[in-house]
Amino acid sequence: MKRYQIIAHTGCEGTPYNTAESCQAGFDAGADMLEVDVRATKDGAAVLYHDDEPDVSLYTYTEWMSAEHDPVEKLETVLRQFLNKRIQFNLDLKTPEAYEAAAKVVDRLDAWSQVYFTGVADHLAHGIRAKHVVWNLPHIPLSTSDDDYDADIRRHCEQVKQAGFAGVNAHYESCRAALIEHAAQRGLLVWIYTLPANGALLRKYVDMGVDAVSVMDVSACMELAKRWSSDDAHFL
Repeated sequence: MKRYQIIAHTGCEGTPYNTAESCQAGFDAGADMLEVDVRATKDGAAVLYHDDEPDVSLYTYTEWMSAEHDPVEKLETVLRQFLNKRIQFNLDLKTPEAYEAAAKVVDRLDAWSQVYFTGVADHLAHGIRAKHVVWNLPHIPLSTSDDDYDADIRRHCEQVKQAGFAGVNAHYESCRAALIEHAAQRGLLVWIYTLPANGALLRKYVDMGVDAVSVMDVSACMELAKRWSSDDAHFL
């Protein structure tokens, strides 16, 4: 079985979304990567936050924390927590400004070896940080024919390669064998998100050859991975 990575989706293991607690839970459960959502405040602080409303970009970090809003964690806090540890981050950028704010933090901490970007990242094409982007594939309906799917995926993978991105990030329902094939031909990673807690479904995509799987129940997926490795070793 091909080696694949487990991405701990924010809120994994029953923890609050976009918190240091969630990141620690994913790390403790054995994930290879931690996913968080990133936005920028009005004064350029990179914070872990998902929603459009209320709009965190209308507030400085201090204003937000002083108002009647749920508190937000700074990206720098969680990156420092895991700096130089054997863990990577998938920073899901919600706005172009989120990249600018996040990149300053990553620069300051010299943490580029631990960071990938998904989400709003098209503006990074052909740039010096393009290799840190795993590009979000548009959702492809299940009803799409195999021929149309193949043509769309071929085009998308070629665009991703030309942009200098590291790979493709797809909703699991949009991932078929043709995506793995075309990505591999171009040396691109394939990540999928966010897989339900279903062992048969996980095994389907692992056997298909994806490079990383985003999940909420990290512990269960790690146990399955150990069992499969043991079973595979038994039959060698």
